[in-house]
Amino acid sequence: MDRDVKIRIAHLCFDYGRRRVLDDVCAEIPANAITAIVGPSGQGKSTLLTCLNRLCDAVPETRVSGHVMIRFQGRWQDILAPEVPLHWLRRKVGMVFQAPNPLPMSIFKNVAFALKLTGQHRRPDVNDRVVQALERAFLWDEVRDRLHHDARTLSGGQQQRLCIARALILEPEILLLDEPTSSLDSQAGEVIESLLLTLRKRCTLVMVSHYQDQVRRVADCVLQLNAGKLIPLPI
Repeated sequence: MDRDVKIRIAHLCFDYGRRRVLDDVCAEIPANAITAIVGPSGQGKSTLLTCLNRLCDAVPETRVSGHVMIRFQGRWQDILAPEVPLHWLRRKVGMVFQAPNPLPMSIFKNVAFALKLTGQHRRPDVNDRVVQALERAFLWDEVRDRLHHDARTLSGGQQQRLCIARALILEPEILLLDEPTSSLDSQAGEVIESLLLTLRKRCTLVMVSHYQDQVRRVADCVLQLNAGKLIPLPI
């Protein structure tokens, strides 16, 4: 397998009840790049993202088949294999949703929450990693003096960057983003786009987007999902 490929999807099918949403999807996604998934609404773009970290497992009456191979530290792993621990996978493959979803707690605790779930409690280490995550999410300078304020008081764009920081604190190798700017104004969206361009130096990004201009600005490669099939598009 090509060393520059991070994800290889092979014959992936996803059924919801009797409806086939993804039909024999095959694709290669490059490492340390931004791959945009585009296509008409209702075609399964968000579903495809959830297959890449198995959030789809939580949806009842669904069935997934095929292979999603991801290269972790030089070794390929089929993440759809039943023996793959979900807590390990979701540390490696983070997810940011369309609408910001800050937890009802302080800014600091929002970002540190993922560390708490993984059993990392040493205060100096947690403090340092919260600061680093906020810096990487372009948010530290805006919140450094109010870390213990309720995260829900932040603006929409700040909340989305907070959610990105919360994902980044676990240092994922892949970050999935489901229309990360669709609920934001243009100025906040521009900040997120600049952030994504810097993050690809550290991890692989896969983003669903409906905005053609955005795709042209940030994407390194584009895959179109239509009628259950995934097709590479020229940029």
